[in-house]
Amino acid sequence: MLDRLHKKTYDVFIQPFLKLYLKKARSFTYHGINLKIYPGVFHPAYFFSSTFFAEFIQNLDLNNKKVCEVGAGSGLLSFIALKKGAAVCSFDISSTAVNGIKENLKYNFPEAKNFEVYLSDLFDSVPENKFDLLFINPPYFFNDPQNEGAFAWYCGKNGEYFEKLFAQLGKYSLPSSQIFMSLADNCDLERINAIAKKHNYLLNLVTEKKIKWEKNFIFKVIKDT
Repeated sequence: MLDRLHKKTYDVFIQPFLKLYLKKARSFTYHGINLKIYPGVFHPAYFFSSTFFAEFIQNLDLNNKKVCEVGAGSGLLSFIALKKGAAVCSFDISSTAVNGIKENLKYNFPEAKNFEVYLSDLFDSVPENKFDLLFINPPYFFNDPQNEGAFAWYCGKNGEYFEKLFAQLGKYSLPSSQIFMSLADNCDLERINAIAKKHNYLLNLVTEKKIKWEKNFIFKVIKDT
């Protein structure tokens, strides 16, 4: 009951203000990484999944690993991985997001050599590679995106995002690769699981955390052999 009240308060009072606030570029700092977040890009400070995922990968050994962030948005996870010694591939369908990642890369890591950024609809424009780890913070509401910013939220009425994702993963991963995906209790987990199984993948829960009224999950995506 209290969670529903908090959620309603957020929807009625806070969310409209937040939409106005995020119409301008805003700054965000995480563990010494200073980001400029442009309008239409998923802002890590105001949406729970990004910082939850960031906390999770802080505990992973990424040194000398090949890491890919799928649908990178602000690029926060990519920059953490780079800081921890990984060679990073970062991509997004949004040109605004990609340009922001490039700008923030130059500002935070001007000497970085092991960082590639692509404008890509999932892996379509990413050179085929085999990554040790892949991080996926996907859009998970089943509706069609109507503009560039909406791709961060909507996976298509029929889950086209997940259909394409699971169809492409095999070309970019090895049996030993670790694939992690962030989801929350306000999405259709059963439907996403069904699409994963259709492509012979399983979602195994690794950790969960309740942040305010929302329960967030990180799943390990495993090939079902």
